[in-house]
Amino acid sequence: MVGGGEDGGRPECAVCGGGSDGGGWAAVCEGEEGVHRGEGDGGGGGRARSGGGGAVVVKEAAAACGAVAAIALAACVPDPGGSCSADGDCGGGPAGLFCAEGVCQSPPRAALEEVPRTSFGRGHTATVRVRVERAHGGVEAASGSLRINGHTVPAAREPGGRLRFEVPLQLAPAGVEASVPLDISVVDDLGHATVLSDGLVLDDLPPRVFIDADTVPLRPVPRGTVVQLRAHAFDASPLTLLGSAGTSLARQLDGAFVMAVDTGALDPSATAAEPMLTATDSVGLRASASARFDVAP
Repeated sequence: MVGGGEDGGRPECAVCGGGSDGGGWAAVCEGEEGVHRGEGDGGGGGRARSGGGGAVVVKEAAAACGAVAAIALAACVPDPGGSCSADGDCGGGPAGLFCAEGVCQSPPRAALEEVPRTSFGRGHTATVRVRVERAHGGVEAASGSLRINGHTVPAAREPGGRLRFEVPLQLAPAGVEASVPLDISVVDDLGHATVLSDGLVLDDLPPRVFIDADTVPLRPVPRGTVVQLRAHAFDASPLTLLGSAGTSLARQLDGAFVMAVDTGALDPSATAAEPMLTATDSVGLRASASARFDVAP
């Protein structure tokens, strides 16, 4: 049975169903010319009657409707639709169409739901989630796997058609400070796959820290002098900087730092200053740079 359209005229879509008397199935499809009616059974049984925008009922077309019934049993909504008997009948449409239950269908439809955008160290584990919106056999039957640097991480199913991946970053390349590519395959119950791509940011390099040598005094400086050293610290993630005792830091417009060393704060017995700058990035990697100059009594 097919209901009338919003304007009370032609029906909007086709629905197949079995008659209670075992007389077959009804099949009606709307096209450019209106309602397509199945062939009659010799007694005019295949003809449809419609009046005042009401329902249209047609018998027969058992083969076409058997496909729809099979799809319903498989909990699969045809997408994009169109009858077929083989995959080749689904050509000319979007890539990947296949024939199942006599209807052209598409591979799984899925989207990335959770991909962390923070930086990770190699000792961390990232959680990635995918939401399956449609798949042959139903979204709950879909499976998936994630590929990172040649390694495979299987999916864990979650309610609502979601797939969760726990990705250990130790699988990523060593010594990388960049986004590491991910490929996620979502597979339906027939083996048709859709691939989603993204990346996780890995920081596996310590910060780069150094002090300009030309700002370090070559001659002893009088005790109590404030010596200004120029320092630099770089990393892909935010840094926390810490100077040694008796020093202070001031960031410059060009990104460098002025490290002020108060020689008056040195131990009275010290004859040299050894200021140190330590940088720690957001994943806990640390690096330091130091300088040394003599202090006059």
